[in-house]
Amino acid sequence: MAQGVLERILDAEEQARQIKRAAHQEAEALLARARQEATELIEASKQTARAQAEALLAAEEQQARQEAQEILRQGEERAQQLQQDATAKISKAVHLVLERVVRRV
Repeated sequence: MAQGVLERILDAEEQARQIKRAAHQEAEALLARARQEATELIEASKQTARAQAEALLAAEEQQARQEAQEILRQGEERAQQLQQDATAKISKAVHLVLERVVRRV
């Protein structure tokens, strides 16, 4: 009977070791899976951040182009107005000079 009890104790100890090994392996597998998921989540977050940064940069570049075009348009309008003003003043100056020359003659 002592032999039977001893065998059951040894069997129970072996089962306990197997359960402990299985639990350890499962814990390692869970840890590896968690690390992999964390790596994937980090990479996905990086990709999302890159995409958002690119979209923001594109929007800012578009805004800068629009502002530059507006400044250029305003500059062209101002230059055209100055040209018209100068042309008008030249015409008046020519008439004034001609009047003075005609009076002297």
